[in-house]
Formats: sequence, C-alpha cells, structure tokens
Amino acid sequence: MVSVVGRAGATALRSFENRKPVLLRRRLFASAPRFSSLQPPDVPLLADAARISLSEKEVEDFAPKIRQVIDWFGQLQAVDLDSVQPSFRADTELNADLREDSPETFQNREAMLAEVPTYDSPYIKVPKVINKE
Repeated sequence: MVSVVGRAGATALRSFENRKPVLLRRRLFASAPRFSSLQPPDVPLLADAARISLSEKEVEDFAPKIRQVIDWFGQLQAVDLDSVQPSFRADTELNADLREDSPETFQNREAMLAEVPTYDSPYIKVPKVINKE
C-alpha cells in the first residue's frame, strides 16, 4: 500500500496487488473553496485566494468561464474508470533509486553576485513576493 497526497489535499491509499486505486479518505483544506454543480462560483473569493484584484466587469466575464471549467471537472468525475488499468510514473515507485544529493561549490561566485541587485553578505536580498493583507 502507498499513501498518495494530491494537490487539493486528498489522501488516497493505492493497492499494487490488484492494481486498482482505492480512495479511502478525502481531506480538503479549510481555505479551499468548495463548489457543487448547483451553486455559482464565488469569483471575488477565488480572486482573493489567488491574491489578484478584479474589476466588476472582470468578475462578470470570469464567472461563466469558471462555471464551464467546474462543469468539465464534473464530466470527468462521471467517467467510469473501473475497466481502465492505472498507470504509474517512474518517480512514484516505492523503491525508486534516487541519486544522492551532494552539494557542489559554484566556481565563479563573484560573477554570480555581480548579477544580483542587492547583496548583504552572506545573503542575497530579494523583493517581497507575498503580501499578507
């Protein structure tokens, strides 16, 4: 058995004996918006979660597009996959032989530091990328 955690926080256990994936438990993060096929998407909530600002016109334009994407996922959920054999990627095997991490020293450190805008030894300063407002 292998525990697999997906992007939305879904946890599944896969059995390799009968080669059929079985979803045993689903855990969604509290901050992830949930939608059903009956309720329209809350575009301002999605925009806030994505940390983007949208005008009222953009909200009106995106609502039907997001609804269409949600409907497409609903169609994917309805597909019967019982007769389909699961496929496995090489990087998800249990006993995958991975190379050992070994640190390497960059030979031309001065050339690299000459390219950065702000350097305060031994740190490279970068602009703030997440605004928590």
